[in-house]
Amino acid sequence: MFRIPQDARLVSEGGNAKTGYMRIEAENYFFELKWEEAQPKKVKPLSEVVEAFIKRLEKETKQKIPIRAKRVAKIFEHDGLFLSLRSNMEERIFFWYCAESPRVVILRFAFKAIDTTSRTIMRQMLTSLKCHGEGIDVWTLFESSFRAPPSFQLSERKMVVGRTYLLLLDHKLTPFAERKKEIVFEYFSMANVQFEEEHKDLDRWVDKRYMKDLKKRCRGVKFQSSMQEKVNNHAAVIKKGAGRSGILTRRSSSYSNATWYCEDLNRIYSVTISEHIARPLPLKRKIDEGAFGDFFRGFVSTIKCH
Repeated sequence: MFRIPQDARLVSEGGNAKTGYMRIEAENYFFELKWEEAQPKKVKPLSEVVEAFIKRLEKETKQKIPIRAKRVAKIFEHDGLFLSLRSNMEERIFFWYCAESPRVVILRFAFKAIDTTSRTIMRQMLTSLKCHGEGIDVWTLFESSFRAPPSFQLSERKMVVGRTYLLLLDHKLTPFAERKKEIVFEYFSMANVQFEEEHKDLDRWVDKRYMKDLKKRCRGVKFQSSMQEKVNNHAAVIKKGAGRSGILTRRSSSYSNATWYCEDLNRIYSVTISEHIARPLPLKRKIDEGAFGDFFRGFVSTIKCH
């Protein structure tokens, strides 16, 4: 999480909570944030990370990159390295290992010139950035937001014209059980254009337009009941279901979905939460339906669609 200047725009991003990147650009500068999962006992020395970074940069720019300064730095209470160099631009780069994540992180600033404005931008971003969460995580997506426990990590995401979704995963594996919770948060823009006939008949929209795609992300999802409730003062369809699968290793699953149409943003929102427990026979694999229902209602209550 971090704040960016008003004139800066996200131009590319990829990956997930373990490994990923994003690049943000403005007229006279850009900055990149990269992170990569690192096992605590197999963490590369930061000096090796710096060396590999310089080699990649020299390959991209096809020139030798002189290092003007290199020193030890303290970054968010983590031991790190700071690099100052001149490529096609003035660059200031920070490298550190976050044991809480655990990830190696690279934050790269590149400016046409280093002046008061560029120093202010770097200072503001560095003071606002958090490389690991503490407590509940806040997720924000183009005027919408929700809160999720930090145990849920980004597994998949897609942001295209007319459709945006995130898949968050909380996965626990023990010798005799696999427990998994998933949150699928998704919305469809220009709903009255994309779904002219169904956008106000949400039961029909889910069955006709959405279930096929949802089954690709939530294998085996089935809903046995449907009811009407309010979400963010919008009329919503709430669907619930359960399932079982497997032979030697059996899996029990519970599903809950909330779907509503937000007139303010002309979007259809659909949120699906699932919980799965897989254990070998004859071990029990019962899901606490009361706790699952409380979690679903608690999560939905944190959503702000506009």
